[in-house]
Amino acid sequence: MENKFFEKASEVVNYFKSTGKALLTTEDTPFTGDRIEIKNHGSFLNFSLCDYLRIATDERVKLESIEAVKKYGTYTAISRTFLKLNIYQEAEEIISQIFDKPVLLLPRTTLSHITVLPIIIGRKDAVILDHQVHTTVRIATDMLKSYGIHIETIRHNDLDTLANKYQELESKFEKIWYLTDGVYSMFGDTLPTNRIESLLNKYEKLHLYVDDAHGMSWSGIHGKGYVLSKMKYHSRMFLVTSLGKGFGAGGSAIVCPNEDIREKILFLGVPLMFTSPVEPATLGAIIGSARIHLDKEIIEKQKQLEILMNYFYTNAKILDLPIVDFTHTPIALAATGTPEMTNEIGDALYKNKIHATGAIYPAVPYHNSGVRIMITLYQTIDDMDLLLDVLQKAFKNAYKKRDLSNEMILRRFKLGK
Repeated sequence: MENKFFEKASEVVNYFKSTGKALLTTEDTPFTGDRIEIKNHGSFLNFSLCDYLRIATDERVKLESIEAVKKYGTYTAISRTFLKLNIYQEAEEIISQIFDKPVLLLPRTTLSHITVLPIIIGRKDAVILDHQVHTTVRIATDMLKSYGIHIETIRHNDLDTLANKYQELESKFEKIWYLTDGVYSMFGDTLPTNRIESLLNKYEKLHLYVDDAHGMSWSGIHGKGYVLSKMKYHSRMFLVTSLGKGFGAGGSAIVCPNEDIREKILFLGVPLMFTSPVEPATLGAIIGSARIHLDKEIIEKQKQLEILMNYFYTNAKILDLPIVDFTHTPIALAATGTPEMTNEIGDALYKNKIHATGAIYPAVPYHNSGVRIMITLYQTIDDMDLLLDVLQKAFKNAYKKRDLSNEMILRRFKLGK
């Protein structure tokens, strides 16, 4: 089974490599984000980066990162259980101001999941995974399986099934954890926060664990993320988020419900003891970005992005493009169904010097392929018009050739809402 999985994944990736759309490298030129200079391909409009608010290339954030390296060097090779740089504490304190909760910082979101889940989920608990929960969460739950913890997967965003599963498991386990994303990285759809909050209030053993990596910065007060823009930090919720992507710095934040849990994770979290700390350059960038988030400037950035999102989704609907979900997030998936059709739509984009990546197997199921469009402040309305025009013509041609329609493509994408 594993060999078949890797063979199929290798086949798909090699197919996109052979067509010049995967495993590419940029030219040795300054990277500004407005355009992507790709070696042997030329200059492309950027519709592929997750730097939604254009913070990663902000001169102030870069300067903070440079100054941190000058002061502390490139790397501090010691377990933070025993010693950490004072800039580490400064970074955690300023991120705590954004969330009004105690936080811990780690180099990667994957490490945050591996740190947290074995501590907060006990052997008498059960775990329910959303089918589309981020792979980094699944990696961490593989560790839980080795401890004998009961784990099930349900269809994406299917909260009716979640309620039924809860009732099945309630008498057998101390806690039932639902592991999910705030904004899903491939389809661009979101956690139904109203319904999940109602379930949390109804079922006393239900606990929620959310990865809100793609909801960070562009949404919420001080950019604290999509989930916390829709609901309060529930007493039975645990949140982990990325400080890359929209935040534009790197690393990950474990947002703890209280100081006691933060201390427990700090003492017992395996990666905190045995893996390397966040690098000084990243800590400096985190502090620089956090200052933007705590300033009214973040509100203006969010408003500018909302204008672009409104424009895209409004016109995509008018043009009858096969967008999987029209929720206003910076991730829009134009459904293609198969990798072959993804490549054909990609050809049209590349011909017009637009860079967008494919959502392809194994990141999504084989027949849930699509073109992944990232909406960011690197773009203009004119850029958006070009993208929309190219997509409309490309889909019209592809449908005519294959005798397909939006309905035939989209029926494979069941979001469970």
